[in-house]
Amino acid sequence: MNNEFNIDYQYDRCISRGICSINPTTSSLQEIIIIYLKQIAYYGLKLDKYEQCDVKIQNLILNTLSILSSNYEISNNNFETINSTFLTELPRIIEKYKTICKAENIKEELLDLEIPIDRILNINDYIRLGEKAFYKRTKDFTDDIRSFYRIIFIIVKSIAINILTYESFGKNAQKEFKTMLETINILNSPIMEKEELKELIYKISECDCDLIKHIRASQIEKYGEPSETEVSFSTTRGKCALVVGSNIKELEEILDKLENHEIDIYTHDNMILAHTFPFFKKYKNLKGQYGKGMENCLLDFSTFPGPIILTRHSLFNVENLYRGRLFTTDFSSSKGVIPITNHDFSPVIQAVNETRGFKTGKQCTSEKIGYSLQTLTEKIQNSIGVINPKKILIIASNGYSAEEKEYFNAFYEHIPSDIIVISQSCIKEKENRLSLHSSEDIFSLFEIYKYLHDNTKIPIEMLFPYCDRHTLSVILNFNNTQSNIYIGTWNQTVINPNIIESLKKHFNIKVLTSPKKDLEQIIK
Repeated sequence: MNNEFNIDYQYDRCISRGICSINPTTSSLQEIIIIYLKQIAYYGLKLDKYEQCDVKIQNLILNTLSILSSNYEISNNNFETINSTFLTELPRIIEKYKTICKAENIKEELLDLEIPIDRILNINDYIRLGEKAFYKRTKDFTDDIRSFYRIIFIIVKSIAINILTYESFGKNAQKEFKTMLETINILNSPIMEKEELKELIYKISECDCDLIKHIRASQIEKYGEPSETEVSFSTTRGKCALVVGSNIKELEEILDKLENHEIDIYTHDNMILAHTFPFFKKYKNLKGQYGKGMENCLLDFSTFPGPIILTRHSLFNVENLYRGRLFTTDFSSSKGVIPITNHDFSPVIQAVNETRGFKTGKQCTSEKIGYSLQTLTEKIQNSIGVINPKKILIIASNGYSAEEKEYFNAFYEHIPSDIIVISQSCIKEKENRLSLHSSEDIFSLFEIYKYLHDNTKIPIEMLFPYCDRHTLSVILNFNNTQSNIYIGTWNQTVINPNIIESLKKHFNIKVLTSPKKDLEQIIK
């Protein structure tokens, strides 16, 4: 997609409104938190070596990375809370390590401290130290190395979120947590060569994708096998609440807690996937999906006549337009978002009673979500028999922007008849065009790719219309499996231009420009 398209598309993605931007103060405070993470990862691995790993270390690292993954402004109060926790835990962990060294009669290997941990500085001092650390990293690293480390940290944050999600089902992710600790600890070591970093990136991308697969297995175990479902986009008269994000486990808790309060629950964004699981059909208070998703969150949130619950890992900057009606179950909250603590949803219930709800309701067209793998594979085999394709192109979810729709309308129109397209999005199906109806379901990409890889010898290429913190490890994991990967636009607050250049230069990932040029490249 050309540069003009990228600019327009990013406007739709909310950057121009300032919702996703991160100011210099936040960046500086994040640098301080990263330094703390490096230190605690180092000593965490030392304790693990002697089977003395501390559960507080794991909780602190995972929760902190979860907070850093959210695109919202770190307030002074947020930072002071995080800072105070590290200043309590780091000295305790270091002392525990020293005690082990003394008991085992081994030499201590202590890190040089970049930040004093024996006293609390004022906020301006931390900002200056963060700026200093940032500029040192800028000076010491080449553009390529800096981009590689940024890629690594994006994936590490995604791993942290997926570990927390997986463990919410009562599962153990110690292996993945240790991989994450080892990766963070690399930041304490001398700068690695590009090939070593590239190998590490592939390793942790695979780790993150394995977690995605484990999470789906846990969801199926808990909620049953997902299937193709008609999801209502209509609204019903009555009091209501909106649940945002992708943490289906939390949706279950919310539905249980609000079930006897005559409160209708609507889902938003990726939470729509819950409707495909048979378990959730028992909830009479789960009405359907509201709005078009994060691309349209300003309008969706401002027009919803009830409180909005942001589940974990779905925080972002919020507008005055709907502050005061936003709640979160996350570990930390931005200004104007009310935290839900100790699983107490009484503030949400109170907010529901204070809002008007839907006065009449509105009938809207329902949407088909989910797919049957058996039905889809039968369609694929039928298409292969008729077409004898020379390639299969898997297209991940594409969004709602007018520019993006225009691009893909032209793209689909010119697809040659000897190429089969399998799209996550809803498209008009033909013999060589098939739809997964699974725009929000990353796991479906793994499932269909595995089927094609195991059952056909047809070359497979993959196109990702949008790249962000959720899809980067998926893109790199598939890139390690086969080389022909294309990406469209990207979240510029997470994926900066240097990262894109590194993906093109070192991972041979291609960037979309225009439908005609891109198809010429795919066809050859």
